Amino acid sequence: MYNYIKGILAYAEENTAVIEAGGIGYELCVSSATVQRLGRIGDACKIYCYLNVKEDEMSLYGFADKAEKEFFCKLIEVAGIGCKMAVSILSFASMSDIIAAITAADVAKLSKIKGIGKKTAERLVVELRDKLAPGAQTFIVPAMAAGGENSEAVEALLSLGFSRQEATAAVARVEKAGMRCEDIVLAALKGNA
Repeated sequence: MYNYIKGILAYAEENTAVIEAGGIGYELCVSSATVQRLGRIGDACKIYCYLNVKEDEMSLYGFADKAEKEFFCKLIEVAGIGCKMAVSILSFASMSDIIAAITAADVAKLSKIKGIGKKTAERLVVELRDKLAPGAQTFIVPAMAAGGENSEAVEALLSLGFSRQEATAAVARVEKAGMRCEDIVLAALKGNA
């Protein structure tokens, strides 16, 4: 129903953000990574959305970019992972770290996420590992397929020793409209320091 909301950041805290658009304040459940990327109160922002409808509740979830939203959608396809748990997973570490833990079958690391036990961590690995493995068609690749500054930044990070998956995730995490390739690479390097 909602693809994205473009407006002014009216409020933000740990897992909640309010975006004012057209005189309406939209409250969204967000990851801590999204809160950090939205900017300061009063800044213009764009947030991608997922509307979760239950018989007794409707909740709006927000994401800083399409890659995070698509990863969220992959997470909630896993049995036992609901929307709130998926946000908790996205808040635990960077998206590239979570993907690396899943593809490496690092159940111990995944079990450290609040609310995730060993069995759920194992289920995450079993159900998502092949979908996220290097070379698999993942949710992140289409975002960079268009070329331009983003794909140049990915190629630059590859030459610096990043895997394609790490480079793509890093660029998706830091890229904002109008950024030059050099700025994206520097921001990605700072984010992975």
